[in-house]
Amino acid sequence: MNVVIVGCGDIGVRCAGTLQRAGHRVMGVRRNSGLLPDTIEARSADVCDPSSLKFLADQPIDVLIYSLAAENFNESDYRAAYVDGVKNVLAALGDVSEAGAGAARLALKRIFFISSTGVYHQNDGSVVDENSPTEPARFNGQLMLEGETLIRDTGIGTCIRFSGIYGPDRLRMINRVAAGQGSKEISTAYTNRIHVEDCAAVIAHLVECVQRGQTLEQIYLASDCGPATSTEVERFIAETLGLVIEQSGSSASAAVNRIAGSKRCNNKRLLDSGYQFIYPDYRAGYAKIIEQLRSSSQQ
Repeated sequence: MNVVIVGCGDIGVRCAGTLQRAGHRVMGVRRNSGLLPDTIEARSADVCDPSSLKFLADQPIDVLIYSLAAENFNESDYRAAYVDGVKNVLAALGDVSEAGAGAARLALKRIFFISSTGVYHQNDGSVVDENSPTEPARFNGQLMLEGETLIRDTGIGTCIRFSGIYGPDRLRMINRVAAGQGSKEISTAYTNRIHVEDCAAVIAHLVECVQRGQTLEQIYLASDCGPATSTEVERFIAETLGLVIEQSGSSASAAVNRIAGSKRCNNKRLLDSGYQFIYPDYRAGYAKIIEQLRSSSQQ
């Protein structure tokens, strides 16, 4: 199939490699296409500049993946990335319904929108899934929901809500614990996460579902199988590193709670689609990262 990834950053590049190995043609789109590896067909475009997106109307596209990251954590940048950008891409595609004109448009089978569990407002440790209410108080969740609605209204849209992403290039928690600055305070608030390799693999899996003609839902919650408190995660990291958390620092657990609330993400729908996690919980993921870091330091 012909796959276009709009906003082809770290996750997009990882996903592109998986899709290419499966035989798909992949085009990566980002403002500076020179940052993409030579193995990916690249195109420069800015979702905030409609004129730069005109080429989409002439592309044979089976699947489009919208995977933007806001430039900064503020309302204007979130609106640009997740609302205005979506509108501009959809306008460039033209009528994406079956009644739309043009062979290229009729080939479009699915649009994936990379969203976030930030759309949930729950803060009581309850379990959330794709059917749970979403009433976020913060602008980031509200604007994500606007983007989701735009994509779902096309009739061929699927939104993937990722929880907190971690990986070998996202070492904030490991670095904090390694510096002895984990929180000694006992947190009872649940946090949720997913390894970056699983992020890319989830998207590729759902693209493969499209190729097989499998019916997809409009929303998938993509989080690993082990919701845990930040205290549990920090203690596991410290134990794996052979360290003891010596100081509370700036209450890391409290900061996480303020940002993410407390909820437990249920990934049953994703599992039922046939996806198998590479790293099913934080133990598997962080243990692998620490192993990789030790191996690199010995080279």
